[in-house]
Amino acid sequence: MPKEELSSRLTVAVVGIPLAAFIIYWGVWPLAVLMAIVGVLGAREYFSLAPPPGETVAFRWLGAALAGALPLVAALHSDYQTFAPWAFALVLGTALVALALSLWLRWPDGRPLDAAARTIMGALYTGGTLSCWVLLRALPEQVSSGATAFHGAALLIFPLWVTWLGDTSAYGCGSRWGRAKLFEVVSPNKTVVGAIGGLLGSVVAGGVFAWLWLSGIPEFALSWPVAAAISLPIAIVGQVGDLAESVIKRGAGVKDSGHLLPGHGGVLDRLDALFFTVPFTYALLLLIRPWL
Repeated sequence: MPKEELSSRLTVAVVGIPLAAFIIYWGVWPLAVLMAIVGVLGAREYFSLAPPPGETVAFRWLGAALAGALPLVAALHSDYQTFAPWAFALVLGTALVALALSLWLRWPDGRPLDAAARTIMGALYTGGTLSCWVLLRALPEQVSSGATAFHGAALLIFPLWVTWLGDTSAYGCGSRWGRAKLFEVVSPNKTVVGAIGGLLGSVVAGGVFAWLWLSGIPEFALSWPVAAAISLPIAIVGQVGDLAESVIKRGAGVKDSGHLLPGHGGVLDRLDALFFTVPFTYALLLLIRPWL
């Protein structure tokens, strides 16, 4: 990695990580506003990548608006049972609007069904998944009066920590010992050794994080063996998310989804795995809650 790129990455990390941690701890609404902004930016990147070269397929403004709205709806209705009907109604309404616009503006030669489908897909891939950040942050305080802001922040940071430490371990192991390619046609730099190293790194990171900060969370206390065990499927899902974003970029013929973050690319580049791991963690915690 060039020194200039490494320096840019370190600068973004030194500034961005403490700021993100502060906003996560600050509360559900500050986090929701941040996720809404990130959702809009991510959706715009997605729509710039998804269409075939030279074509404008999706209704970008409509998809970006939906991506920004979903995290805000999650803040208004931070329990899944109340969030789901509102989110479904919003997505369904947007889909109907997209279909109507497609028939009105794109028929017959403008690929009307593709326009509607890509609009909704881009919004769900970005704002839809980011709304789970808000739901996970609010989860402890939703189910227990004894939960604090620290508990919600720790529960959300858990999959972020597992994902990022796994990525770091994968990069270190892959660059030093990796030879056999994992999925060269999609991501030529990823190796089998790197993938295995990433999984092991995530498991260790999850166990350590739980030992330090998760054992006292009301209703969701995770011992280090349990956290280490669930970190493995979280890490696998994260690697799938990473590869999924690589497929999108391959289809668009670009190296990075954008240039918003110096040394890191765009929103999709930085959050590719987290688009998958945070929603998965939220769903997994709800499923295993009776046994915790």
